[in-house]
Amino acid sequence: MNRRQSSAAHRTTRGRTLVELLIAITIGIVVLGALTVVYLSTGLSGRQSTAVARMNEDAATALSFIAPQLRMAGFSLPRKSVLPGSATVDGVQKSLPDRYFIGAGIRACDHGFASATAATFADLSCSTASSGPAAFALRFESADPASTTDKQRELLPPNLDCLGSAIDASKYTVGELDGVSYPLVESRFWAALNSSSGTSDLSCAGNGGTGSAVFRSQPLVQYVEDMRLRFGVAKDGQSADVVQYLDTAAEVDALGGSTDQKWSRVVTVRLCLLMRSADGAPADAGSKYIDCNGDPVTSSDGVIRRAYVHTIALRNRGGFAGTAP
Repeated sequence: MNRRQSSAAHRTTRGRTLVELLIAITIGIVVLGALTVVYLSTGLSGRQSTAVARMNEDAATALSFIAPQLRMAGFSLPRKSVLPGSATVDGVQKSLPDRYFIGAGIRACDHGFASATAATFADLSCSTASSGPAAFALRFESADPASTTDKQRELLPPNLDCLGSAIDASKYTVGELDGVSYPLVESRFWAALNSSSGTSDLSCAGNGGTGSAVFRSQPLVQYVEDMRLRFGVAKDGQSADVVQYLDTAAEVDALGGSTDQKWSRVVTVRLCLLMRSADGAPADAGSKYIDCNGDPVTSSDGVIRRAYVHTIALRNRGGFAGTAP
């Protein structure tokens, strides 16, 4: 009896075998590994979502600066004091509009301007670089606080450039029809490496503000790696119907006529901004993206990139630039 009781007690108090311990450890490692994978996946997804959300915000901010200005390119309010008529220009009879500003509302370069702060619209020239983001300049008539009526101020855009600065009276443009002075807002946009931040930023120069400098510039939005423009053009400077789309500014420059005649034919602009995330993403998170040309691109630096496209109709249809041949 005592031997049977001792044997039963021995069986109930014995420890685990080595095989059982190994199985338990293996199961624990598998469970811990699974939890680690879930944790890392959740963290990766969260970081990607945060990066994309920030890019969305940055793109929206950039478009909020560009779109309202670009939409007004070429705008000029009809004037009762300027009667429509005609005049002989270079031996050709031309119809005259009842407005002051009659030049081209936009001009662009495929790889940036040689100098984005050139003194006048006519002085702008394209960079000789064979690559790089596009740049464009726009201009439109705005309200003159000193001479316009309350009703005109409701119809005219604010007297502000892309930096939010008002056009000083000393910089007003003299109308080509009857010598009347009026504010002509001019803004220029480009994307380039900012030596201060070390990132590619969207920058702007405007002719507003006081001081001796005709144009003042400053960065607006960080992490804009590329900017591309595509143009919908009409048959001439008076028509509002798009007859063809041109993929580059060089194609617009190749149209017949003077610079004003060519660029007054632009009716719509398709704007593409290529944004990048502020920080590198974990392995392969941002390796593939579609660029502004619509081509799939593989990135080797692990940075997330997205292209944002917006089409804007211009208001430069009221001006007179003549009919291109």
